[in-house]
Amino acid sequence: MPTDFRLFQDLMEAEFGERFNRLFRGPAWSGCEKQDEKNPLKARINVACLGHQAISKDFSTKFNLTTTPEIQVASMQRLKEAIPDGRFWIKLDGTDIKKALQESVEGVWNGDADLQNGKLQVLRTEYDDRIAKAKATTPDNTIFENFEKDKTFLKDILNTTVKKYQTKFKNDKSSTEKLKELNWEIVELVDLLEQNDKFLAAYNDGSITAQGHSKLRADMLTYLRNLFKKKRAPAATHVLVIMLSDERRARKPYAMPIQFVPYHSITAADIQRLTKAVKEKMVELGMKCCGTVTDGEFKKLRYEGVGDRPIHIYKIIQESRKSVCNLSEPMLLKLITKTGETVDGQPLVEGEDSCIPNDVINKFHELQEAGKTLKERLTIIKDDLIEEDGVEQLPWHPHRTSESNLDMLRTIVASYTFRSRVAQLKVSHNVDFTTNFCEPEVDPTTGEPLFHIADHNHLTKRIGFHTRDGGPEWVDLRRFEEAVRDKTTDLNLPALLGTNKQSTVDAEKLLSHAVADFFERKGYTQEARYARTVARWHEATDGRGMSQEERKAANLDMRNMILDEWMPWHRTNPDLSKIDINRRLKGICGFSQETVIELTANIDCQERRRKETEELGYAEHPRAGTTDDVECFFALLHRITHGQHVTLGEFRSWWLKLVIQFSFRMDNDLPFYVHTLNERYSLEEQPSFDEPQQRPRLHCLTRRSREDSSIICGGRAMLPARYASSIRHMFHRVDHGLIDVPGNLEERIRAIRDNRSDVD
Repeated sequence: MPTDFRLFQDLMEAEFGERFNRLFRGPAWSGCEKQDEKNPLKARINVACLGHQAISKDFSTKFNLTTTPEIQVASMQRLKEAIPDGRFWIKLDGTDIKKALQESVEGVWNGDADLQNGKLQVLRTEYDDRIAKAKATTPDNTIFENFEKDKTFLKDILNTTVKKYQTKFKNDKSSTEKLKELNWEIVELVDLLEQNDKFLAAYNDGSITAQGHSKLRADMLTYLRNLFKKKRAPAATHVLVIMLSDERRARKPYAMPIQFVPYHSITAADIQRLTKAVKEKMVELGMKCCGTVTDGEFKKLRYEGVGDRPIHIYKIIQESRKSVCNLSEPMLLKLITKTGETVDGQPLVEGEDSCIPNDVINKFHELQEAGKTLKERLTIIKDDLIEEDGVEQLPWHPHRTSESNLDMLRTIVASYTFRSRVAQLKVSHNVDFTTNFCEPEVDPTTGEPLFHIADHNHLTKRIGFHTRDGGPEWVDLRRFEEAVRDKTTDLNLPALLGTNKQSTVDAEKLLSHAVADFFERKGYTQEARYARTVARWHEATDGRGMSQEERKAANLDMRNMILDEWMPWHRTNPDLSKIDINRRLKGICGFSQETVIELTANIDCQERRRKETEELGYAEHPRAGTTDDVECFFALLHRITHGQHVTLGEFRSWWLKLVIQFSFRMDNDLPFYVHTLNERYSLEEQPSFDEPQQRPRLHCLTRRSREDSSIICGGRAMLPARYASSIRHMFHRVDHGLIDVPGNLEERIRAIRDNRSDVD
């Protein structure tokens, strides 16, 4: 071939004439540099190759992957080969999908919630059996019975839907879309019931012929398809993705998606069941499990555990309070009185399983001999629960001004039950809840200590929300409005108002070192302490340039800030068994109950693992306990699908491709480049998080050229949100309103519900 492409072009034109130009002109050089146009060697020509389905089939066979919600064992094996001695976190998070129950021409179901508990498989077996009977040449004996069961099922759903529609219709706040949905549901159910009546009449006496059965076959198949859509409901609205992530995160992003679970509603018990199956596979492959990382929706994982004991002190408090709720006043008095004593002329017997110390029982007896009334004695014993001067025991019911004898007895017995339970766990299970809020258990599946923690960045966003919602009582939110007007704080209105609820960056700006510095300059001591404590706690997990001792100190500062309100005497007496069990967690530092539990669990688990650094041989990666790996999986999914929502069928297709891409990343011999400035992903090894840096990320201000945070006004230059409807589109969009309901629909519904046939 001539080296001069111009000569080559002349030769081709001489040989083929205009056909050559038609082949190489136009889009063949689209996107090329100007000097490369009409260069045959630079032309971009489509080349015939395998189709989309053929490539997917070849890859699924090669990598031994499936598009079903099952554990991808082949992916776990590749992860094990890449990191033979690794320790892995099980990370879980969910993303939205479009709600749509689908059935392909080949009969494949999509859009169903499948929690891997076998319910969907049973329903599918029933559907296949009904379809087979409908396609049979002769009618089956059970067809009539099945139609009778269908009628009962449809009538129950219809009654429920009509009641729901009436309730929503009377509510002025109900959306039009919801009313439309319920309206369509009623119409569909009425049509199904009418079809059901037709089939019942045809198969009533069992005399239908094979020819008659054949004529009804097409209508019956359509009926069954629509009927089972009602049985399959509700459709999946989210997909839970489970990934395994190496805790060291030394070089490549060693994280592997191993399972997806479509769901409409999911509980902590479902999460425990799903993760148990994953841990069993990990044990089979010889992989070590550190624990689970989830967002804040599954708080029970942080305090209930999977074994025979609680893993958080809150659970012990909860059990202690619950143990006395159903006991009467005489039964509670038996536990704190001596044998043979009388109260109000009634003899009492000392309880054999009493957890009340003898010195308390003796003091109660001495007060009785001194002539004190029962209420006075109970008040004195109750006040002795708090040894700190100037601090009173909170009442059993937080909103009552006066306490009854029963309430005081409950407080006394529940408090000593709690202390006895803490002491018992220390002896029986070697766990110390006097110094730790959270004590991880030994997992029965793996035989290793198992940590259940919440995603750190999710907690950071939650703390930002609590701050905007009022924050601690000792913080004045008007100070943050002043901080917005100061350019040195880098705080803007979206971060202050929480416009972007899912933005971690806005939460970092709201409670940052720059904002804390501003408060200190203005003399706002309490606000500066709060902002600095949260900023340092966040930096201890998500920032560089802090030593292990500095990270520990930052975590303990956050822990102490919580204890200052939960247990004000903790600095002189740190014994957590002396905590006030009547103190509600909601409102501590302005946080919710879930946030307090997750914060204390995360801090205690992180500090426990810090002590195990020498045993592990390396310091734990600060970001190991975050779900950013799963978030990046979702970001990649949304990027390639050009939107925020996909159907479950589309997700299955992309799931296979994404798992294959992550499998490529496990190959140490295959270079992996991520074109991003994010420091979390790099081909080269990053320096240790403990090494000091000149300008740590969380101490730098981000200057914005398009927005001045010191000017509070509307009309700033802002980019429109991607995929958001424009004003023009919303203005011209036609609202079709409610569907055209037949005039006699209500009468038809009543007739169907009453088994009447006098309405057409």
